[in-house]
Amino acid sequence: MALLMSPPIGDHLQMGSTGSTDRATLIQKAQEMGVTTFSIKAFPSWSDVEAQEARSFLDDNGLNVGELAPFYIGRNLGSPDHALHQEALEVLRRQLQIGAIVGAHCIGFGWGKETGWPSPEIWSEKTWENRVRGVIDLVKIAEEEGVDVAAHPLYYSPLGSIERYMDLLEQVNSPRLKVLIDIMNLTTADMYFGNTTLVNKVFDELGLYIASFHAKDVKISGGGIGGEARSEKGNPISHIDEAVPGTGIMDYHTALIRLGELQQNITVHVEHFDYQDTIAGQQYIRSIGREVGVQLL
Repeated sequence: MALLMSPPIGDHLQMGSTGSTDRATLIQKAQEMGVTTFSIKAFPSWSDVEAQEARSFLDDNGLNVGELAPFYIGRNLGSPDHALHQEALEVLRRQLQIGAIVGAHCIGFGWGKETGWPSPEIWSEKTWENRVRGVIDLVKIAEEEGVDVAAHPLYYSPLGSIERYMDLLEQVNSPRLKVLIDIMNLTTADMYFGNTTLVNKVFDELGLYIASFHAKDVKISGGGIGGEARSEKGNPISHIDEAVPGTGIMDYHTALIRLGELQQNITVHVEHFDYQDTIAGQQYIRSIGREVGVQLL
């Protein structure tokens, strides 16, 4: 197995003569970060020929696509509106096809604000049933294309718990369905100071299915704690937010130990931060890896 740092520098993977500067930047950033794998939000509208050209460029430069994360363009997967579901499915189909050509490690999917939130419909059984049926449709395409798709969680989404993950894996029942875990996205206020328990539960239940690991830290503020975001009138409102790895209290020692025990290749993606903070977050994770005897490539 291997843990592969996969920073979000894939937007520089642009083909054609006008993309040469971007491709040079991709090579430069990969060298600066000491990585050979990178993540990308979504592939451009390439033809198969252009996708193959991208694959040749990657092979020539010893680079690999790790996680592909076209979350927003596929957000209506499983929508009760059949037309919206089909539109999302076809967009994702093309992403899977290109992913197969370039050799992407996995293609992520998830859900965002399409239910109109806050709304109790986010967590309703009807919404969940529709989403599961949508994933079944997506996985059929993944099986045809020979690529893995990985489900991404968010507390304010239908996939908002470990229990939902387990239900999805059981109902879909395909080796092509994987887990794109983001522990910060599952952290609620009651879990904040006991996140080691959450980390262990994630790996106890989902470890065998994890294909990609979103690496963020977690901070809490509000109600006069955290030194920021004080609530009006002293109400004890808590705000949970992501932070650069090493600046919060996520138990990365346990997370790295548990990741190192798994047998499959897993990408590690420090996301949502600027370039220098991404580098700092990666360096912190590597330092914890050295402390616990786990290597990150």
